Order: sequence, then C-alpha cells, then structure tokens
Amino acid sequence: MQRGFGRRVVTAEQMKKLEGSAIEKQGIPSLLLMEHAALAVTEEVKNCHRVLLLVGSGKNGGDAVAVGRLLLGRGIACDFLTFYEKTECSELLQQWDILDAFAYSYRIYETDGDLPDFESYDAIVDGVFGIGLNRTVNSDTVSVFQQINGLRTSDSEKRPFIVAIDIPSGIDATCGKVLGGAVKADVTVTFSYAKTGLLLYPGRAYTGCLKIAEIGLPESSERAEYVTFADRKELGLPERRPDGNKGDFGKISLVAGCDDMPGAACFCARAMYRSGAGLVRVIGTEQSLSVLHGACPEAVSLSREKAFATDNPYAGFDNVIVIGPGLGTDSDAERLLDLAIQYGKRLVLDADALNILATRLDRMSLDPEHRLNLLNDWLPDDTIVTPHPGEMSRLMNVPVSELKEDPLVFAKMIRRYCEFVWVWKDACSMVISREGFYLNQSGNETMATAGSGDVLAGVCGAFAATEMTMAQAASAAVYVHGLAGDACKEELGSYGTMAGDIANAVAGVLRK
Repeated sequence: MQRGFGRRVVTAEQMKKLEGSAIEKQGIPSLLLMEHAALAVTEEVKNCHRVLLLVGSGKNGGDAVAVGRLLLGRGIACDFLTFYEKTECSELLQQWDILDAFAYSYRIYETDGDLPDFESYDAIVDGVFGIGLNRTVNSDTVSVFQQINGLRTSDSEKRPFIVAIDIPSGIDATCGKVLGGAVKADVTVTFSYAKTGLLLYPGRAYTGCLKIAEIGLPESSERAEYVTFADRKELGLPERRPDGNKGDFGKISLVAGCDDMPGAACFCARAMYRSGAGLVRVIGTEQSLSVLHGACPEAVSLSREKAFATDNPYAGFDNVIVIGPGLGTDSDAERLLDLAIQYGKRLVLDADALNILATRLDRMSLDPEHRLNLLNDWLPDDTIVTPHPGEMSRLMNVPVSELKEDPLVFAKMIRRYCEFVWVWKDACSMVISREGFYLNQSGNETMATAGSGDVLAGVCGAFAATEMTMAQAASAAVYVHGLAGDACKEELGSYGTMAGDIANAVAGVLRK
C-alpha cells in the first residue's frame, strides 16, 4: 500500500529483519529494546499484588524476566515458571544475572516439577514463545497452557489476568495458526507493529485486546506490504465538495435482485446512499424492483426487459457498476454480467456474479494458478471482487479448510496472478491488490447475517465512485462496514443485528 495509507503490519520474518537492522546497523543494544518492551508490559500489570511470569528459553523469556524485575522493584510479589532446562540465549542469561544482582525475593518453578497454584496470582505474564516459533509445541507445555486457559471457565470469582508478551505463546506470528496449543490472553502487548498472525484467525481469538507499544525501533523506509486501520481518520476518504451535485458524488449502476432474492438490491442500494453515493440506478426483475421501490425509494430503477432493449444498458451509469447481490445465475444474469464487463469503467462483482464466473471456470480442468490467470484475462484491472470463503473455494477450486489453514499463501498467489482487487470476506477480511494486503480489525460476530455481504458490496461501490484507487476504496469499505457492525452490536447486542441495521449504521460511522 502507498505510504501514509493505514498502519504497517508485519510478518514474523519482516519483524526479525527490522529488529536485526536496528541492532546491527543502527547499533541499538538488544538489551535496551528488551528493557523498553518490559516497561510496556509492566504497565499492564503494575496495579497487581502477585504476578507469575512464564519464562521461555529465548528473548521472549528475557522480556518476561525483565518484567518480573521491574515489578519486584515496585514491591509487587513475583514468581517465575521456566519452560526449559538450558538456554543459549545470551539476553535471557543476562536478564537473570541482572535480576540476581538486586537480591529480590522470588521463587522459580519448573514445568517438570511442582507447578504453582495459578489461581493464587492476580496476573500471569506469558513469555514462553515469541514470534520465532515455527514448530509444534510439546504436549507437556500444552498441558500447562490448557491449565492456564481453563482458569477462564473456573467457578472462582477471581481469576488471573493474562498478558502475552509480543504474541500469545503457541501462535504462528505470520499465519495465526495454533501450533499444537496456545495461551489465551486477555491482553497482548506487541512491539512496534502488529503481526499478521495476531489479526488472522485463529490467532486473533487468542490475542485478546491488542496493544502496540513503541520500543525504539527506527521507522522503516520500506513500502508497507501489509497494512491495517485502527482509526476512521486513517481511511483517506476525500472531502465532499460544498458546491457538488449528485453527479459529482457517484452515479452507480446496481445490477441486483431477482424474484427469489429481492432484498439484496435493497440492502446494497441503501448502503450506497449511506456511504455517500449521489445516484443509484438498480437494474432488476419487475418483482424485485417492486420491493425496492418500497424499501429504498431514493433509488431509480430499470427493468431487465428495458435494459436488454438497448445495446448498452449502462450508458450514463457506467463509471461504477456493482453486480451480483441476489442476481441469480440464469442466462439474463450472465448477459448482464458480460455487458458490465464490456462497458463498465469500474466494477464491483459480488455473490452471483462470482458464482457465474466460478461455473465457467469449472467447465475447464484447471489448477488455482490457471484459474487466476483466466480471471485476470476476463476482468478489467479496475475491478473489485468480494468472495466469502465458499465463493473463494469455488473460484479457486480449493477446499475452504485448506484456504483457512494459511490464508496468506493463497493471498500471495492471488496477488502474483491478478491485477484487480480481491476482498476476501471472513472474520478477518483481507483486501489483496498490487498495492499490498489490507488486514481488517473492525467487525464482529453479529455481522454473520443474511445480507451483510450485500451491504459491503454497496459500500465498496460508493467508495469506488470517489477518486480513491480501487484498493483504497475496498480497504476503506471493509473497515467502515465492520465499524457499522460494531455500532450495531453496541446498540442491539450480539443476536439482533440485521443487514438493514448495518446499512443504516454506516452513516453514523462516517459522521464521527
């Protein structure tokens, strides 16, 4: 992504390079970075009375020992539980030496001996494994993690607050995979940049509240490959002209709705207007349009019959065409899609538009790479496609379980072969483009409801009608869509949100 657009996110490998460069090229001592990290973690547990530090054999363990020293210096009782027999990490050994020099009183437990009473602590600080973990955690360690995680469901009114240093132990810092077992944290204090594995599921479910602490690493001058938003002000939405008219703010063709699914067009059109679109014209079946007129009277309409009476049904509304929500997959739907691809300047393809493309791909026996190549040939560069996991699976002919195992592998494959923009909808939605990868942090489980994707397609279409690039429009749309879902959860709770609520909430999100 372009510099200044969103906040940098890094993989484990990228973070190691940034740290290595700071130590070797800038001459920043590793122990100094460790001290800054420990200070940041200490802030999360400084009001506790008794803390247990989980200490691994590497630098993450060194961070934990440093945290313990700082807490002991504040008069907070601390004990340590070590997860190794010996270590070759010089920083960890130095931290133990520094701690011993203060002659504080503490106890060290070992995992192959008697374990501490976990419930007797106010907080547990996890420093077992860091971002370098690339193997399956052994069963004995997993057993300890499970005991700690089990405190969440205990009958005790009070349980320890769990803070992870940099990343919950047992999580792959790049893809978010659980490597045999992992600590489930209430808060994760990560350093300098969020790690991709903290945003992707299942790692995100173990992260708790994510906090990013600056520890003194120099700002990287390299182009950010992965970005995220943490604030609406980062979106880069253009200012609206005070003397503008509806034509200036986007005239959009929405091709959506069939007799069996008339609501999709209503949700999508309403989301477009709530996101700032100037004029939306819906092409649909007569029956679906009759529903639209009552649900979203602001939209103008054109029946499929009248659309097919002209050579170009998109004339005058061809700057942005959103096609697919509730479209159906019959021959009329296919024809409308082909005309949109032929005449549209900017396209957003959702739902049945993607199912039509997947059916065409299925007629050929092709591997994922060849499928992506064909899609790139078929679709203009200024296109956004918005598949959910099932649609992604059909487009690429890859099982959903395999896609979810390591989504970054497939995201990189898509980026290698496709010039257009992908919005991979999931619990952590991802935007994939030539500009980079956007990983979304907004949204919640209430959005898993029929029509939510139609709303997202509408927000994508409205933002695509601005001067933003398609990658920027897609990224901003995903974030705003999630914020609208967050607003609905706050107002309506986890169970009662419907797609129309999300569409209406978009306006309030953009007002803030």
